[in-house]
Amino acid sequence: MVKDNEILRIRDELERNPKGMTIEDVSQKLSMNRGTAAKYLNLLVVSGQAEMRALGPAKLFSISQRVPLSQMLSVWMDLILILDADLFIQQVNDALLTCFQLERDQLMGVQLTHSPLARYFNEAHLETLKAAIDGEEKIFEEEMEIHGKRHTFRIKVLPLVFDQGGKGIGAIFIDITGIKAYQHDLEGKVKERTELLHETNVELERRIRECKKIEKALIESEEKYRALVENITEVIFTINDHGVITYISPAISPISGFSPEELLGRPIADYVLSEDLVSFTKGLDKSKSGDTSLFEFRLVTKDRALRWVHASGKPVEHPGLPAGYQGMITDIHEQKRAEDTLRRANKQIVLLNSITRHDILNGITKLLAYLDIAKRQTKDARLLELLVKEKEITNTIQRQITFTRDYQNIGIRPPQWKDIGSSIRAAAEEVNLGKITLSVNTGKIGIFADDLIEKVFYNLMENSVQHGEKVTAITFSFKKKGKSLMLICEDDGKGIAKEEKELIFEHSRGGRINYGLFFSREVLAITGLTIKETGAAGSGARFEITVPEEMYRGA
Repeated sequence: MVKDNEILRIRDELERNPKGMTIEDVSQKLSMNRGTAAKYLNLLVVSGQAEMRALGPAKLFSISQRVPLSQMLSVWMDLILILDADLFIQQVNDALLTCFQLERDQLMGVQLTHSPLARYFNEAHLETLKAAIDGEEKIFEEEMEIHGKRHTFRIKVLPLVFDQGGKGIGAIFIDITGIKAYQHDLEGKVKERTELLHETNVELERRIRECKKIEKALIESEEKYRALVENITEVIFTINDHGVITYISPAISPISGFSPEELLGRPIADYVLSEDLVSFTKGLDKSKSGDTSLFEFRLVTKDRALRWVHASGKPVEHPGLPAGYQGMITDIHEQKRAEDTLRRANKQIVLLNSITRHDILNGITKLLAYLDIAKRQTKDARLLELLVKEKEITNTIQRQITFTRDYQNIGIRPPQWKDIGSSIRAAAEEVNLGKITLSVNTGKIGIFADDLIEKVFYNLMENSVQHGEKVTAITFSFKKKGKSLMLICEDDGKGIAKEEKELIFEHSRGGRINYGLFFSREVLAITGLTIKETGAAGSGARFEITVPEEMYRGA
């Protein structure tokens, strides 16, 4: 715990000094033994949290700017499995989940030997994984039968070091099933050709037979792949550089009512709903430039009905021929209809909750009134004490029900671009600041956030008023931190004790319910924003909201 706290202090200091610090700087700044500072700085470098570069005879340390591991793994085509030293699963990527047909919740935090993956790992595999903890890398090939299908993997096992210095294991599964099949096929062909070279008397006949065999195989192959294309439910299509359909598979008929022959030679845009033409054109242009993202639009069918589909593809270029495009269309109409049904059902649930909550709050208001009447009409000290307790409990229930109203609205509406200064000033109108001065120094910054962002600023100011005790000023400002933006709210009150800095974001602590900051962190997390308290106890509270690069503008 002491080590973790010291490392956290050093990280915070490095974050406040992005240009870098020497061991001597850290030692003096944090009143820390120079040897201890050097040890923890090197640990941060080993774990990838910090970077070190030589500056003359001195070593300059700075915080490492890294892409989150989960984000990197999500785009990796190979299967990735990350374990800790006790073989508990710490991370898997989407490719592994898809291959083994598992959900992330079935694996995360589960020991490998007790997980759904256990049956694919024998004792020899487990010994190899354990050896990696001590720094031994190993690469081996393994065949696995997964849901009735055989796969051949080249598995690379290597040691890892986590952020806090703990040891771990990484296993990369590279699917070489196709390569193995190709290798086997190639070996067979090499053998055939070798035998062919040794035959002299019937060389010409053999060559003729081989050519005929290859010709037959090509014809069968073409027929096989044509049958495949024409029988899958997705629509395969090609268009030329003018957007005219040059091929479209028969799967288009159940979706649109048109036969392939009716569509050949026609512009594909003629069958896109006019309201969706702009988004369709943008999606097609992005796809032609190499973007593999799906783009959705509504297809106009032969009977003038509308059908939701999505498409993806890639440009096709042949030397000496105009550029074209080859893509795939998938029918998502039922999926869209299910989403609309779910959305309507959600609205009904929200409405029912609102009505129920309103009725409960009305009943609580009446109950509080009767409790006040009972207090005025009794002289019994013991009974008065019980009535006071009952009123406190009722008030707590009232606040909790009111909180459900605010929390229920999180994520109901899509996030929007919000002007920070306007949102802070609007929130301030709801806070009784009294003689506290408010300074908003955020310029014209906009952030992409949930519609309840004003409630976050309200909670921060209300926290200062309620708990700061001696607060005379609240200031909102910002600064750049690498590619991210840091939005800062600070006051000159009593501050927050070190041991409370993380607990203040819990919904309850010390037997008291505190929803404000818990609610704020949840709202910010919707668009990837994070919040932490970094002030010094006795010198005021300081909340830092980190906004990723793509979530702000105007700075």
